Formats: sequence, structure tokens, C-alpha cells
Amino acid sequence: TDSDNEKKQPVMLHRAILGSFERFIGILTEHCAGEFPFFIAPTAVGIVPIGEAHIAYAKEIQKELLELNIDSEVYEKNESLSKKIRIAEKQKLPMILVLGDDEVAKRSVALRDRRAKEQKNLSLDEFIKLVKEKMSEVHF
Repeated sequence: TDSDNEKKQPVMLHRAILGSFERFIGILTEHCAGEFPFFIAPTAVGIVPIGEAHIAYAKEIQKELLELNIDSEVYEKNESLSKKIRIAEKQKLPMILVLGDDEVAKRSVALRDRRAKEQKNLSLDEFIKLVKEKMSEVHF
């Protein structure tokens, strides 16, 4: 009732849904130590062109990934290769592609997989197939 002793509809604001979602994201981040699995990583692929001549190919790969709804980032700043790779590794990206003259000529990629801790060369088609497989894997 209000001050005039009339019944009023009470209103209650509640944030439980957002609060539980925030807790879930916090727990997930802690569980993964920031190294999110490929299928939920905010940025799944870092693309590191060695020089300016390789940026166009990097953008082409980025476009193909975007068509698959996979977020990627091209590191095109004028910095050393090791610094670009270090920046991508600090972001704990699941995959890093390094592109140079050989990769552009052969339409391939040099893939550094965070979990496998190895680097391997794949054709662009093989890489796209691998990415599609990774997107279908859901595991913790």
C-alpha cells in the first residue's frame, strides 16, 4: 500500500541472469587461464605477414576466415617478425599464421598451433579444412 493506503503494484529489479553469466565467464577464464579453446576464443587466428608484400595475402585469408565466422587479426604494423609473433603469443591465440614469400607463392600457411606447440606448413585449403574441424570440436 502507498501513503494513501491504496494498493500498488510493487516493482523489483533483479540482475541474477547477468550476474550468473558474469560468474560463468570468470570461472571459464580462470579454468582456461586465458587460453580459450579455438571454438570460443574471441580472436581465434593471428595472421603475421613477414613484410608489406605479404599483407594482401594475409587480408585474403582473413576474409576467408570471416566468411566462416572466425575472428582473426592481421598484424601489419611495421615491427620485427619476432615482436609480432610475441604479441600474438601474449594474447594466447589458438593459432598463429606466419606468411612469407614461400607461403604467398605456394598459397600456403606456416601454422603455429598453441596446443600442439609446433609449426607446420599447410596449403590454404588444408588450413581451412583444419579450421572447420576445430570449430566442430567442443571439449573441456
